[in-house]
Amino acid sequence: MAEENQTPETEAEAPAADAQTVAPSLGVADLQNAAQVIDLAMQRGAFRAAEAAQVGVVYNRLTAFITSVQDQQKDQTEDAAAEETA
Repeated sequence: MAEENQTPETEAEAPAADAQTVAPSLGVADLQNAAQVIDLAMQRGAFRAAEAAQVGVVYNRLTAFITSVQDQQKDQTEDAAAEETA
């Protein structure tokens, strides 16, 4: 009976190999969505008053990071455009 419950090792290893080939990624749009989720959760009262300050700190750090990345991307785009016209 113990033999019936065992799965072949080759089947168990195949999904792991696929997972290794696709690296997880997180983009600015994902971070913006996370900030929106936090904002909506606060508006709907999903957090206790004692948690609001901590959630606010995370939200502020997240939005500051998003703004920083967007500014860097804007500067890179402007630099690339300036190099093309020069």
